[in-house]
Amino acid sequence: MRPGSELPGPDGPEEVLRLHPLTPVALGGRVLGLLVVLTLLGLVDRTGSGSTALAWRSAIFGGLALLVVLRGVVVVLVTSYHLRGGELRIDSGLLQKQSKRVRLNRVQSVDVLEPLSARVFGLAEVKVTTAGSQRAAVRLRYLAAPVAHRLRADLLARSAGTGERAPEVQAPERPLLHVPHGQLVASRLLLLLSWRLLLLAVGPALAVVGHRNSHGGTAIVGVGLFISFGLALVLTLWRQVNTFWDFTVGDSVDGLRVRHGLLSTSRQTVPPGRVQAVLIHQPLSWRPFGWAQVRMNVAGYGRSDSSDRQTMLIPVADRAYAEAFVGWLLGGVDLAHVPLSPPPRRAAFRAPGWWRFELAGADDRLFVARHGMLSRTVDVVPHERTQSLRLTAGPWQRALGLATVHLDSTRGPVKTRAAHRDAAEARRMLDRQVDRARAARQAGQARQVR
Repeated sequence: MRPGSELPGPDGPEEVLRLHPLTPVALGGRVLGLLVVLTLLGLVDRTGSGSTALAWRSAIFGGLALLVVLRGVVVVLVTSYHLRGGELRIDSGLLQKQSKRVRLNRVQSVDVLEPLSARVFGLAEVKVTTAGSQRAAVRLRYLAAPVAHRLRADLLARSAGTGERAPEVQAPERPLLHVPHGQLVASRLLLLLSWRLLLLAVGPALAVVGHRNSHGGTAIVGVGLFISFGLALVLTLWRQVNTFWDFTVGDSVDGLRVRHGLLSTSRQTVPPGRVQAVLIHQPLSWRPFGWAQVRMNVAGYGRSDSSDRQTMLIPVADRAYAEAFVGWLLGGVDLAHVPLSPPPRRAAFRAPGWWRFELAGADDRLFVARHGMLSRTVDVVPHERTQSLRLTAGPWQRALGLATVHLDSTRGPVKTRAAHRDAAEARRMLDRQVDRARAARQAGQARQVR
């Protein structure tokens, strides 16, 4: 972080930040790595290629690498960040200039990401997510890792209104959770094998049938399917283990601190009160071990693949601990004491077998829905975080006198609903929830005023 000119103003001096000089190499890390590998393969395998062809290939790869680096150099030269009081301004663009302003009091989270291409050079990305969508996120790629961590603490302090330049070391962290490596690998493997075993069995079955019937084509297809499914399984397992490796959660005055990653690391800080909804999910393959995972809705995080790691709060833990953790996170409540009720018996015609597991209810602070016969899920939404409510009824439900109440939160993995309730009960449930949400928001505003 390089301070620029200090400009006086009502919100204090302005600080100008520039990207690190090695940013061009880190930005093109994947492309440059691929070009290097292709060049080395060309040097090793010279069969059927003359020196002229090798020279042309090397020149083409070298030119592409130069273009990638030059593009990154242009990005570094034309991009600057201006931090002044409660505002962050980003100026960018070569031919078409752009200037974006972000009010720090609307910041939902500040994350520090260290992809492998940047981590090699000791760099990191600061990602600032504001209210709205993931597309509204501001990315500072790349800064020196120590500078990135100091900037994150500074932005969080400014967004919370606790003053400027609050180094992270001044905000001690209380460890809450560390996922053991063995439990993480075992849980991911069980989750992947739960249904992929059927696909893995198809290949050997075809190979055996083809061998017995002397059908060489069938046997080759079977072996190919087995290798393909096995390779996909290994790659998927590696990706998930690499993402959630060394998963830790800590509590600090600036919010929840979530860190994870093996080759590419991520440090996410969710300010207090920004968690909109939570779910506790227990897949079928985890139930014999009593494991569960916890995911959350945070304003600004959507449902894209890139946000899966950001909505994960606990990748695996004992179910009892997961429920206690969620109760603590939402203000010290006991989920087991929230009264829940099932849908009417005629709901069996709409959801045979699993209608008994569609439970829902609320107390004075939370709305809770439990559902799932094989895989169990608990959705929890604080009343003041309810964005909107909906009442839906399909043709079959209307014929049975049933309806479903939906509690809409910000975009994310938590989709809360009270399914297949009696139509009159659903209407009463919706009206009561509207009153609870209004009262909770008014109480929250009153606390902020005090």
